[in-house]
Amino acid sequence: MTTNRFRDLSLVQLAGGQTLVIACDCSAGIGEKKLDTVLIDPAITAAYSLRVPLMELICFGAKPIAVNDTIGNEMAPTGRRGIFGIQQELQKAGLADIPLNGSTEDNMATQTTSIGVTVIGVANSDNVLEKQVTDELLVYQLGAPYVGEEVKRHLDRIFSYDVVRRIRKQSTVVDMLPVGSRGVRYELVQMAETHHAKIEPIADLGAEEKNQSAGPATVILVAIAAKDQATFEEMAPQLALIAKLKV
Repeated sequence: MTTNRFRDLSLVQLAGGQTLVIACDCSAGIGEKKLDTVLIDPAITAAYSLRVPLMELICFGAKPIAVNDTIGNEMAPTGRRGIFGIQQELQKAGLADIPLNGSTEDNMATQTTSIGVTVIGVANSDNVLEKQVTDELLVYQLGAPYVGEEVKRHLDRIFSYDVVRRIRKQSTVVDMLPVGSRGVRYELVQMAETHHAKIEPIADLGAEEKNQSAGPATVILVAIAAKDQATFEEMAPQLALIAKLKV
């Protein structure tokens, strides 16, 4: 058994050509406690904490098989609300039947909400996007960066799991990368490094929108071979072309 890392994912190579894929995320100061910075139902906090690792696994090509939560607060009411939010998000993602386990903090009184989520998935070696390419790539942006209060105001605009899965299934797609707290420009650099490529901007990568947090994966970068541009744009007209990667 060998273990390595791909971007924010931990990969454990199993027998038979399968890979265990592990992703995690946490949120703090977002809930209904006295010292929370953003006031919102902890169920929503937990749901969006789960969304991040789920998106990472889906984009990579792994099937989620188990979820663990680590809630740094009491079981009632915060823990129960968090667990409910995770269950609702799993249902939304079509994963209601996978095992959910976790822990809460019932020994100490807490004044801020803290929720962590780990998702374990499994992938076959022929179904992941961990690959090198030799063609020029085009990178598109799905979604807009929202964090904190912005997430609250735009809940109805954040793309669904079905949209991501539909894009992931397209043969034209070479790479997909969720964007979180470090912003679009940072993740674009990570994608370019994966493919040993240079970035040729199309959008203004110095703009505030390209450098602000996308919070709970409210943006995903999608890379395709440049020769497939017309086919891809017909299939996904809602995505914005932001850069070329010169391989």
